[in-house]
Amino acid sequence: MPPQKSQKPPKQGSKSDKKKSSPPSGPRRKPQNQQQQRQPGSNDEAENKIEISSTIPVSLQQLLLNVFKAALLPIHTSASKDQATEDDTAEESQLDVKTLIQTLKSHLYNRDFESAFADASGELLRAYALRWSAARTLGYAGLFKSLLEALFQEQRDAPSGGSERNHVVCIGGGAGAEIVALAAAWRDLMDAQTGDLSDTLDAVSLETAKVKEPSSSSASPSLSITAVDIGDWSMVVDRLSSTILSPDVPSSKSHPAPLLPTNSNFSVDFNRLDVLSLTDAELASLYHTTKSPSTTPTTLVTLMFTLNELFSTSMAKATTFLLKTTDLLQPGTILLVVDSPGSYSTLKLGKSDSSGVPQERQYPMKFLLDHTLLSVAKGRWEKIYSQDSRWWRRDAARLWYDVGEGAGLEDMRFQIHVYRRL
Repeated sequence: MPPQKSQKPPKQGSKSDKKKSSPPSGPRRKPQNQQQQRQPGSNDEAENKIEISSTIPVSLQQLLLNVFKAALLPIHTSASKDQATEDDTAEESQLDVKTLIQTLKSHLYNRDFESAFADASGELLRAYALRWSAARTLGYAGLFKSLLEALFQEQRDAPSGGSERNHVVCIGGGAGAEIVALAAAWRDLMDAQTGDLSDTLDAVSLETAKVKEPSSSSASPSLSITAVDIGDWSMVVDRLSSTILSPDVPSSKSHPAPLLPTNSNFSVDFNRLDVLSLTDAELASLYHTTKSPSTTPTTLVTLMFTLNELFSTSMAKATTFLLKTTDLLQPGTILLVVDSPGSYSTLKLGKSDSSGVPQERQYPMKFLLDHTLLSVAKGRWEKIYSQDSRWWRRDAARLWYDVGEGAGLEDMRFQIHVYRRL
């Protein structure tokens, strides 16, 4: 991922987990838990205009973990080994997760994000996704469910009926956490929609001669995802995307595989790009800013553990990126920013004075974000949700994730800010 990541620790302008409790364990996002709670006394709660409190069932969370394991930690059966070529066998063999994670932690500790991401091998990237993306996916799923519910409700309430096509751009999303989390939120929402329809049909009296046809508003909308990153995460994205549709992933009766059926109107694309270096035309193409009737409009943009890294890479370029994004997105589009809380997302800016003494000042990422969107781009965004510190805690007693030593689940603490384009 280019200077912008979403699931891995910082990498020249990608997400920045680089500043978490400890460099080694602070890559892009931390795992999470099925409960997303507001911290009492948050000074942002009064301004929140939407609810971000949805969760997904534990059995569905387990299916997400199984998707990561099946996609990125394959184990050959004897039959498949006989049919595989020597190269295939080498590619598909089980990862040495412990060694790879130690290598990753060393790179992160030394702030060598080029080695950790941009120049990393496929095996190293797979290990990263197994270690950090899988857990973060669990916490992200509830956030995405809340936002998709809000988007769909606004579309239903729109005078024209709104568009049922939705495009999500995940800046720094190559490591897969956003992709699988969006698939989970999509699954949960579609299951609820199917359940609501079944309840309606069951409630119809046998004396009623005919059943009402479902309204057009109940039709399943489509969701396309474009994950953008500075590193070459194409193999990880491809593996996860195909496994999301696989019926062979271990699952439960309450949430059987596949995570999504092939007819779910859900698609994924990956672009290896540095968003801080894109031309206006390239950024417009990324956001589907085009007059083509076949283009799905961008309705959600995410920066998950990425914005802090973008600011750290270049304050000027990151600010320009946000302002260009403002110009290109259509009214109603949601911008979701999730990052490390507190001092972990504080940037030091300033130059040395005439005597060569550094004159640095510290700025919280939240301040820089608000300044850019609410002051510089005044009147073009509204903040609809903000929380400076929030925990997502995993259900340690009920979730199972065994992919190798050093790759266990953990809780996630983060800050979250949501804006709507006016």
